[in-house]
Amino acid sequence: MSNKIVKKYSREEIERIISICENIEKRGLDPFSVDVKELLFKLRKMLGENPDLEYYLLDAETIYRIATIIALQHKWLTEKAKSLFIDSQLISSRLTILDKKSIVQAFLKAWRPIISISQLTPQRLHYGLEHFLRLPPRRDERKYGWKFTDRELELSKIYLEKEREEIEEKMKNLYSELIERAKEKDGVDYWEFISKPSINETYDRAYILSFLISEGYVEVKKNPLKNELRLIPNNQKVPRRNTTSLVISLAGGAR
Repeated sequence: MSNKIVKKYSREEIERIISICENIEKRGLDPFSVDVKELLFKLRKMLGENPDLEYYLLDAETIYRIATIIALQHKWLTEKAKSLFIDSQLISSRLTILDKKSIVQAFLKAWRPIISISQLTPQRLHYGLEHFLRLPPRRDERKYGWKFTDRELELSKIYLEKEREEIEEKMKNLYSELIERAKEKDGVDYWEFISKPSINETYDRAYILSFLISEGYVEVKKNPLKNELRLIPNNQKVPRRNTTSLVISLAGGAR
């Protein structure tokens, strides 16, 4: 009597596994929502308890359904790898296996402060000062921890204007150089263009080039398969409608 109960229970378990696999396949559910290893372990145990033809047939169908789930998992991973796309499921699964220290280190590595001295440029300082000076007076006089004298404001304007002119002159020269080097070519390699014997000069050229790209004078064509960046100068300034960020590590790529 007890032997029949075990067989009945095992058959229901096998049918339940088949039903779960069919449901995932038909409804397009997450194929990783089931533990394939655990299903195979249960199946092996049940088959050992019930070595007859009826269960062998059920076992064959169950193996087929589990193989389908594995194929769906493989397809899912392949598509994610091809698109280089990281969604919330991948992030969540990675976070669950990380300890607190690793999470903090990852955060610090990816953290980009809203404002930082390394991100300020003379041009941005100039914009900031102009915005500050154009602010309309409030009903009550502003009370700051400091107060600019007319002389200090004038000197700041002169300094920032000089910096702006120097940058514009460098942009003009670098733009002319790029146009000359790109003649009758499909662009110029990014690293070949900015690289100079002096690392400071290389950084300076990359810095000025970033303004030309942002202003629409230069296009950047990226080839991820060849790990290549090519610069294509425009004949005139092209307004940017949709902008994206392109992070280039000079420390790792400068040569």
